[in-house]
Amino acid sequence: MNQMPVHPSVKTCTHIKVTGRKCGSPALRDERFCYFHQRMIRGVPTPPKQRIHPMALIENAEGIQAALIETINAIVRNTIDLKRATLVLRALSIASQNVRRVHFDCFEDEMVRAIPEYPPAPATVRKSETEEAPSEVAQRRDSLVPHASAGKASQDGTSPAEPALSLPKGTAPTHAQAQPPRKPPASVTAPPAAPAKAVNARPKRE
Repeated sequence: MNQMPVHPSVKTCTHIKVTGRKCGSPALRDERFCYFHQRMIRGVPTPPKQRIHPMALIENAEGIQAALIETINAIVRNTIDLKRATLVLRALSIASQNVRRVHFDCFEDEMVRAIPEYPPAPATVRKSETEEAPSEVAQRRDSLVPHASAGKASQDGTSPAEPALSLPKGTAPTHAQAQPPRKPPASVTAPPAAPAKAVNARPKRE
């Protein structure tokens, strides 16, 4: 990487490369390193809800090299398992083969500069127009099947409550109207019939 010419009054990155030379790139405000070395050495803040990991932004050869540096650092510090590291290195190998044919910054005049406003997604439509809602099916079932209290009363052996009788205004209900006749319980059985008398079929002697 060639050293960038900067103004003498601008602070430069204090990182020393392997060759013994200083980086020389402009340092970040109130920092000692440039953006690249600040990201590699100390890290830089990222948006809290960033959808993609910064290491996966391999848009160019520099991005691939930076991702490779972070992968090697994770392997050396034992902060990544070998299986995942193998997958990352394989992906970086594929990216290095495609980097010559990929250009994200070409055709700047034709690039989209605003996200289009897409129409909202249509509401969900039923599979069939004749399909009934669950509430309609429940109402139809209740109209055909007797009420649940009737089934419960038949299981207990008692008759369900009968509807109240409507009487003219000003008349008092009689005893028969107030209390409907009760049915005998099913457990009561009729008394056994008396045995028939034996009839002598032989005629009497005179």
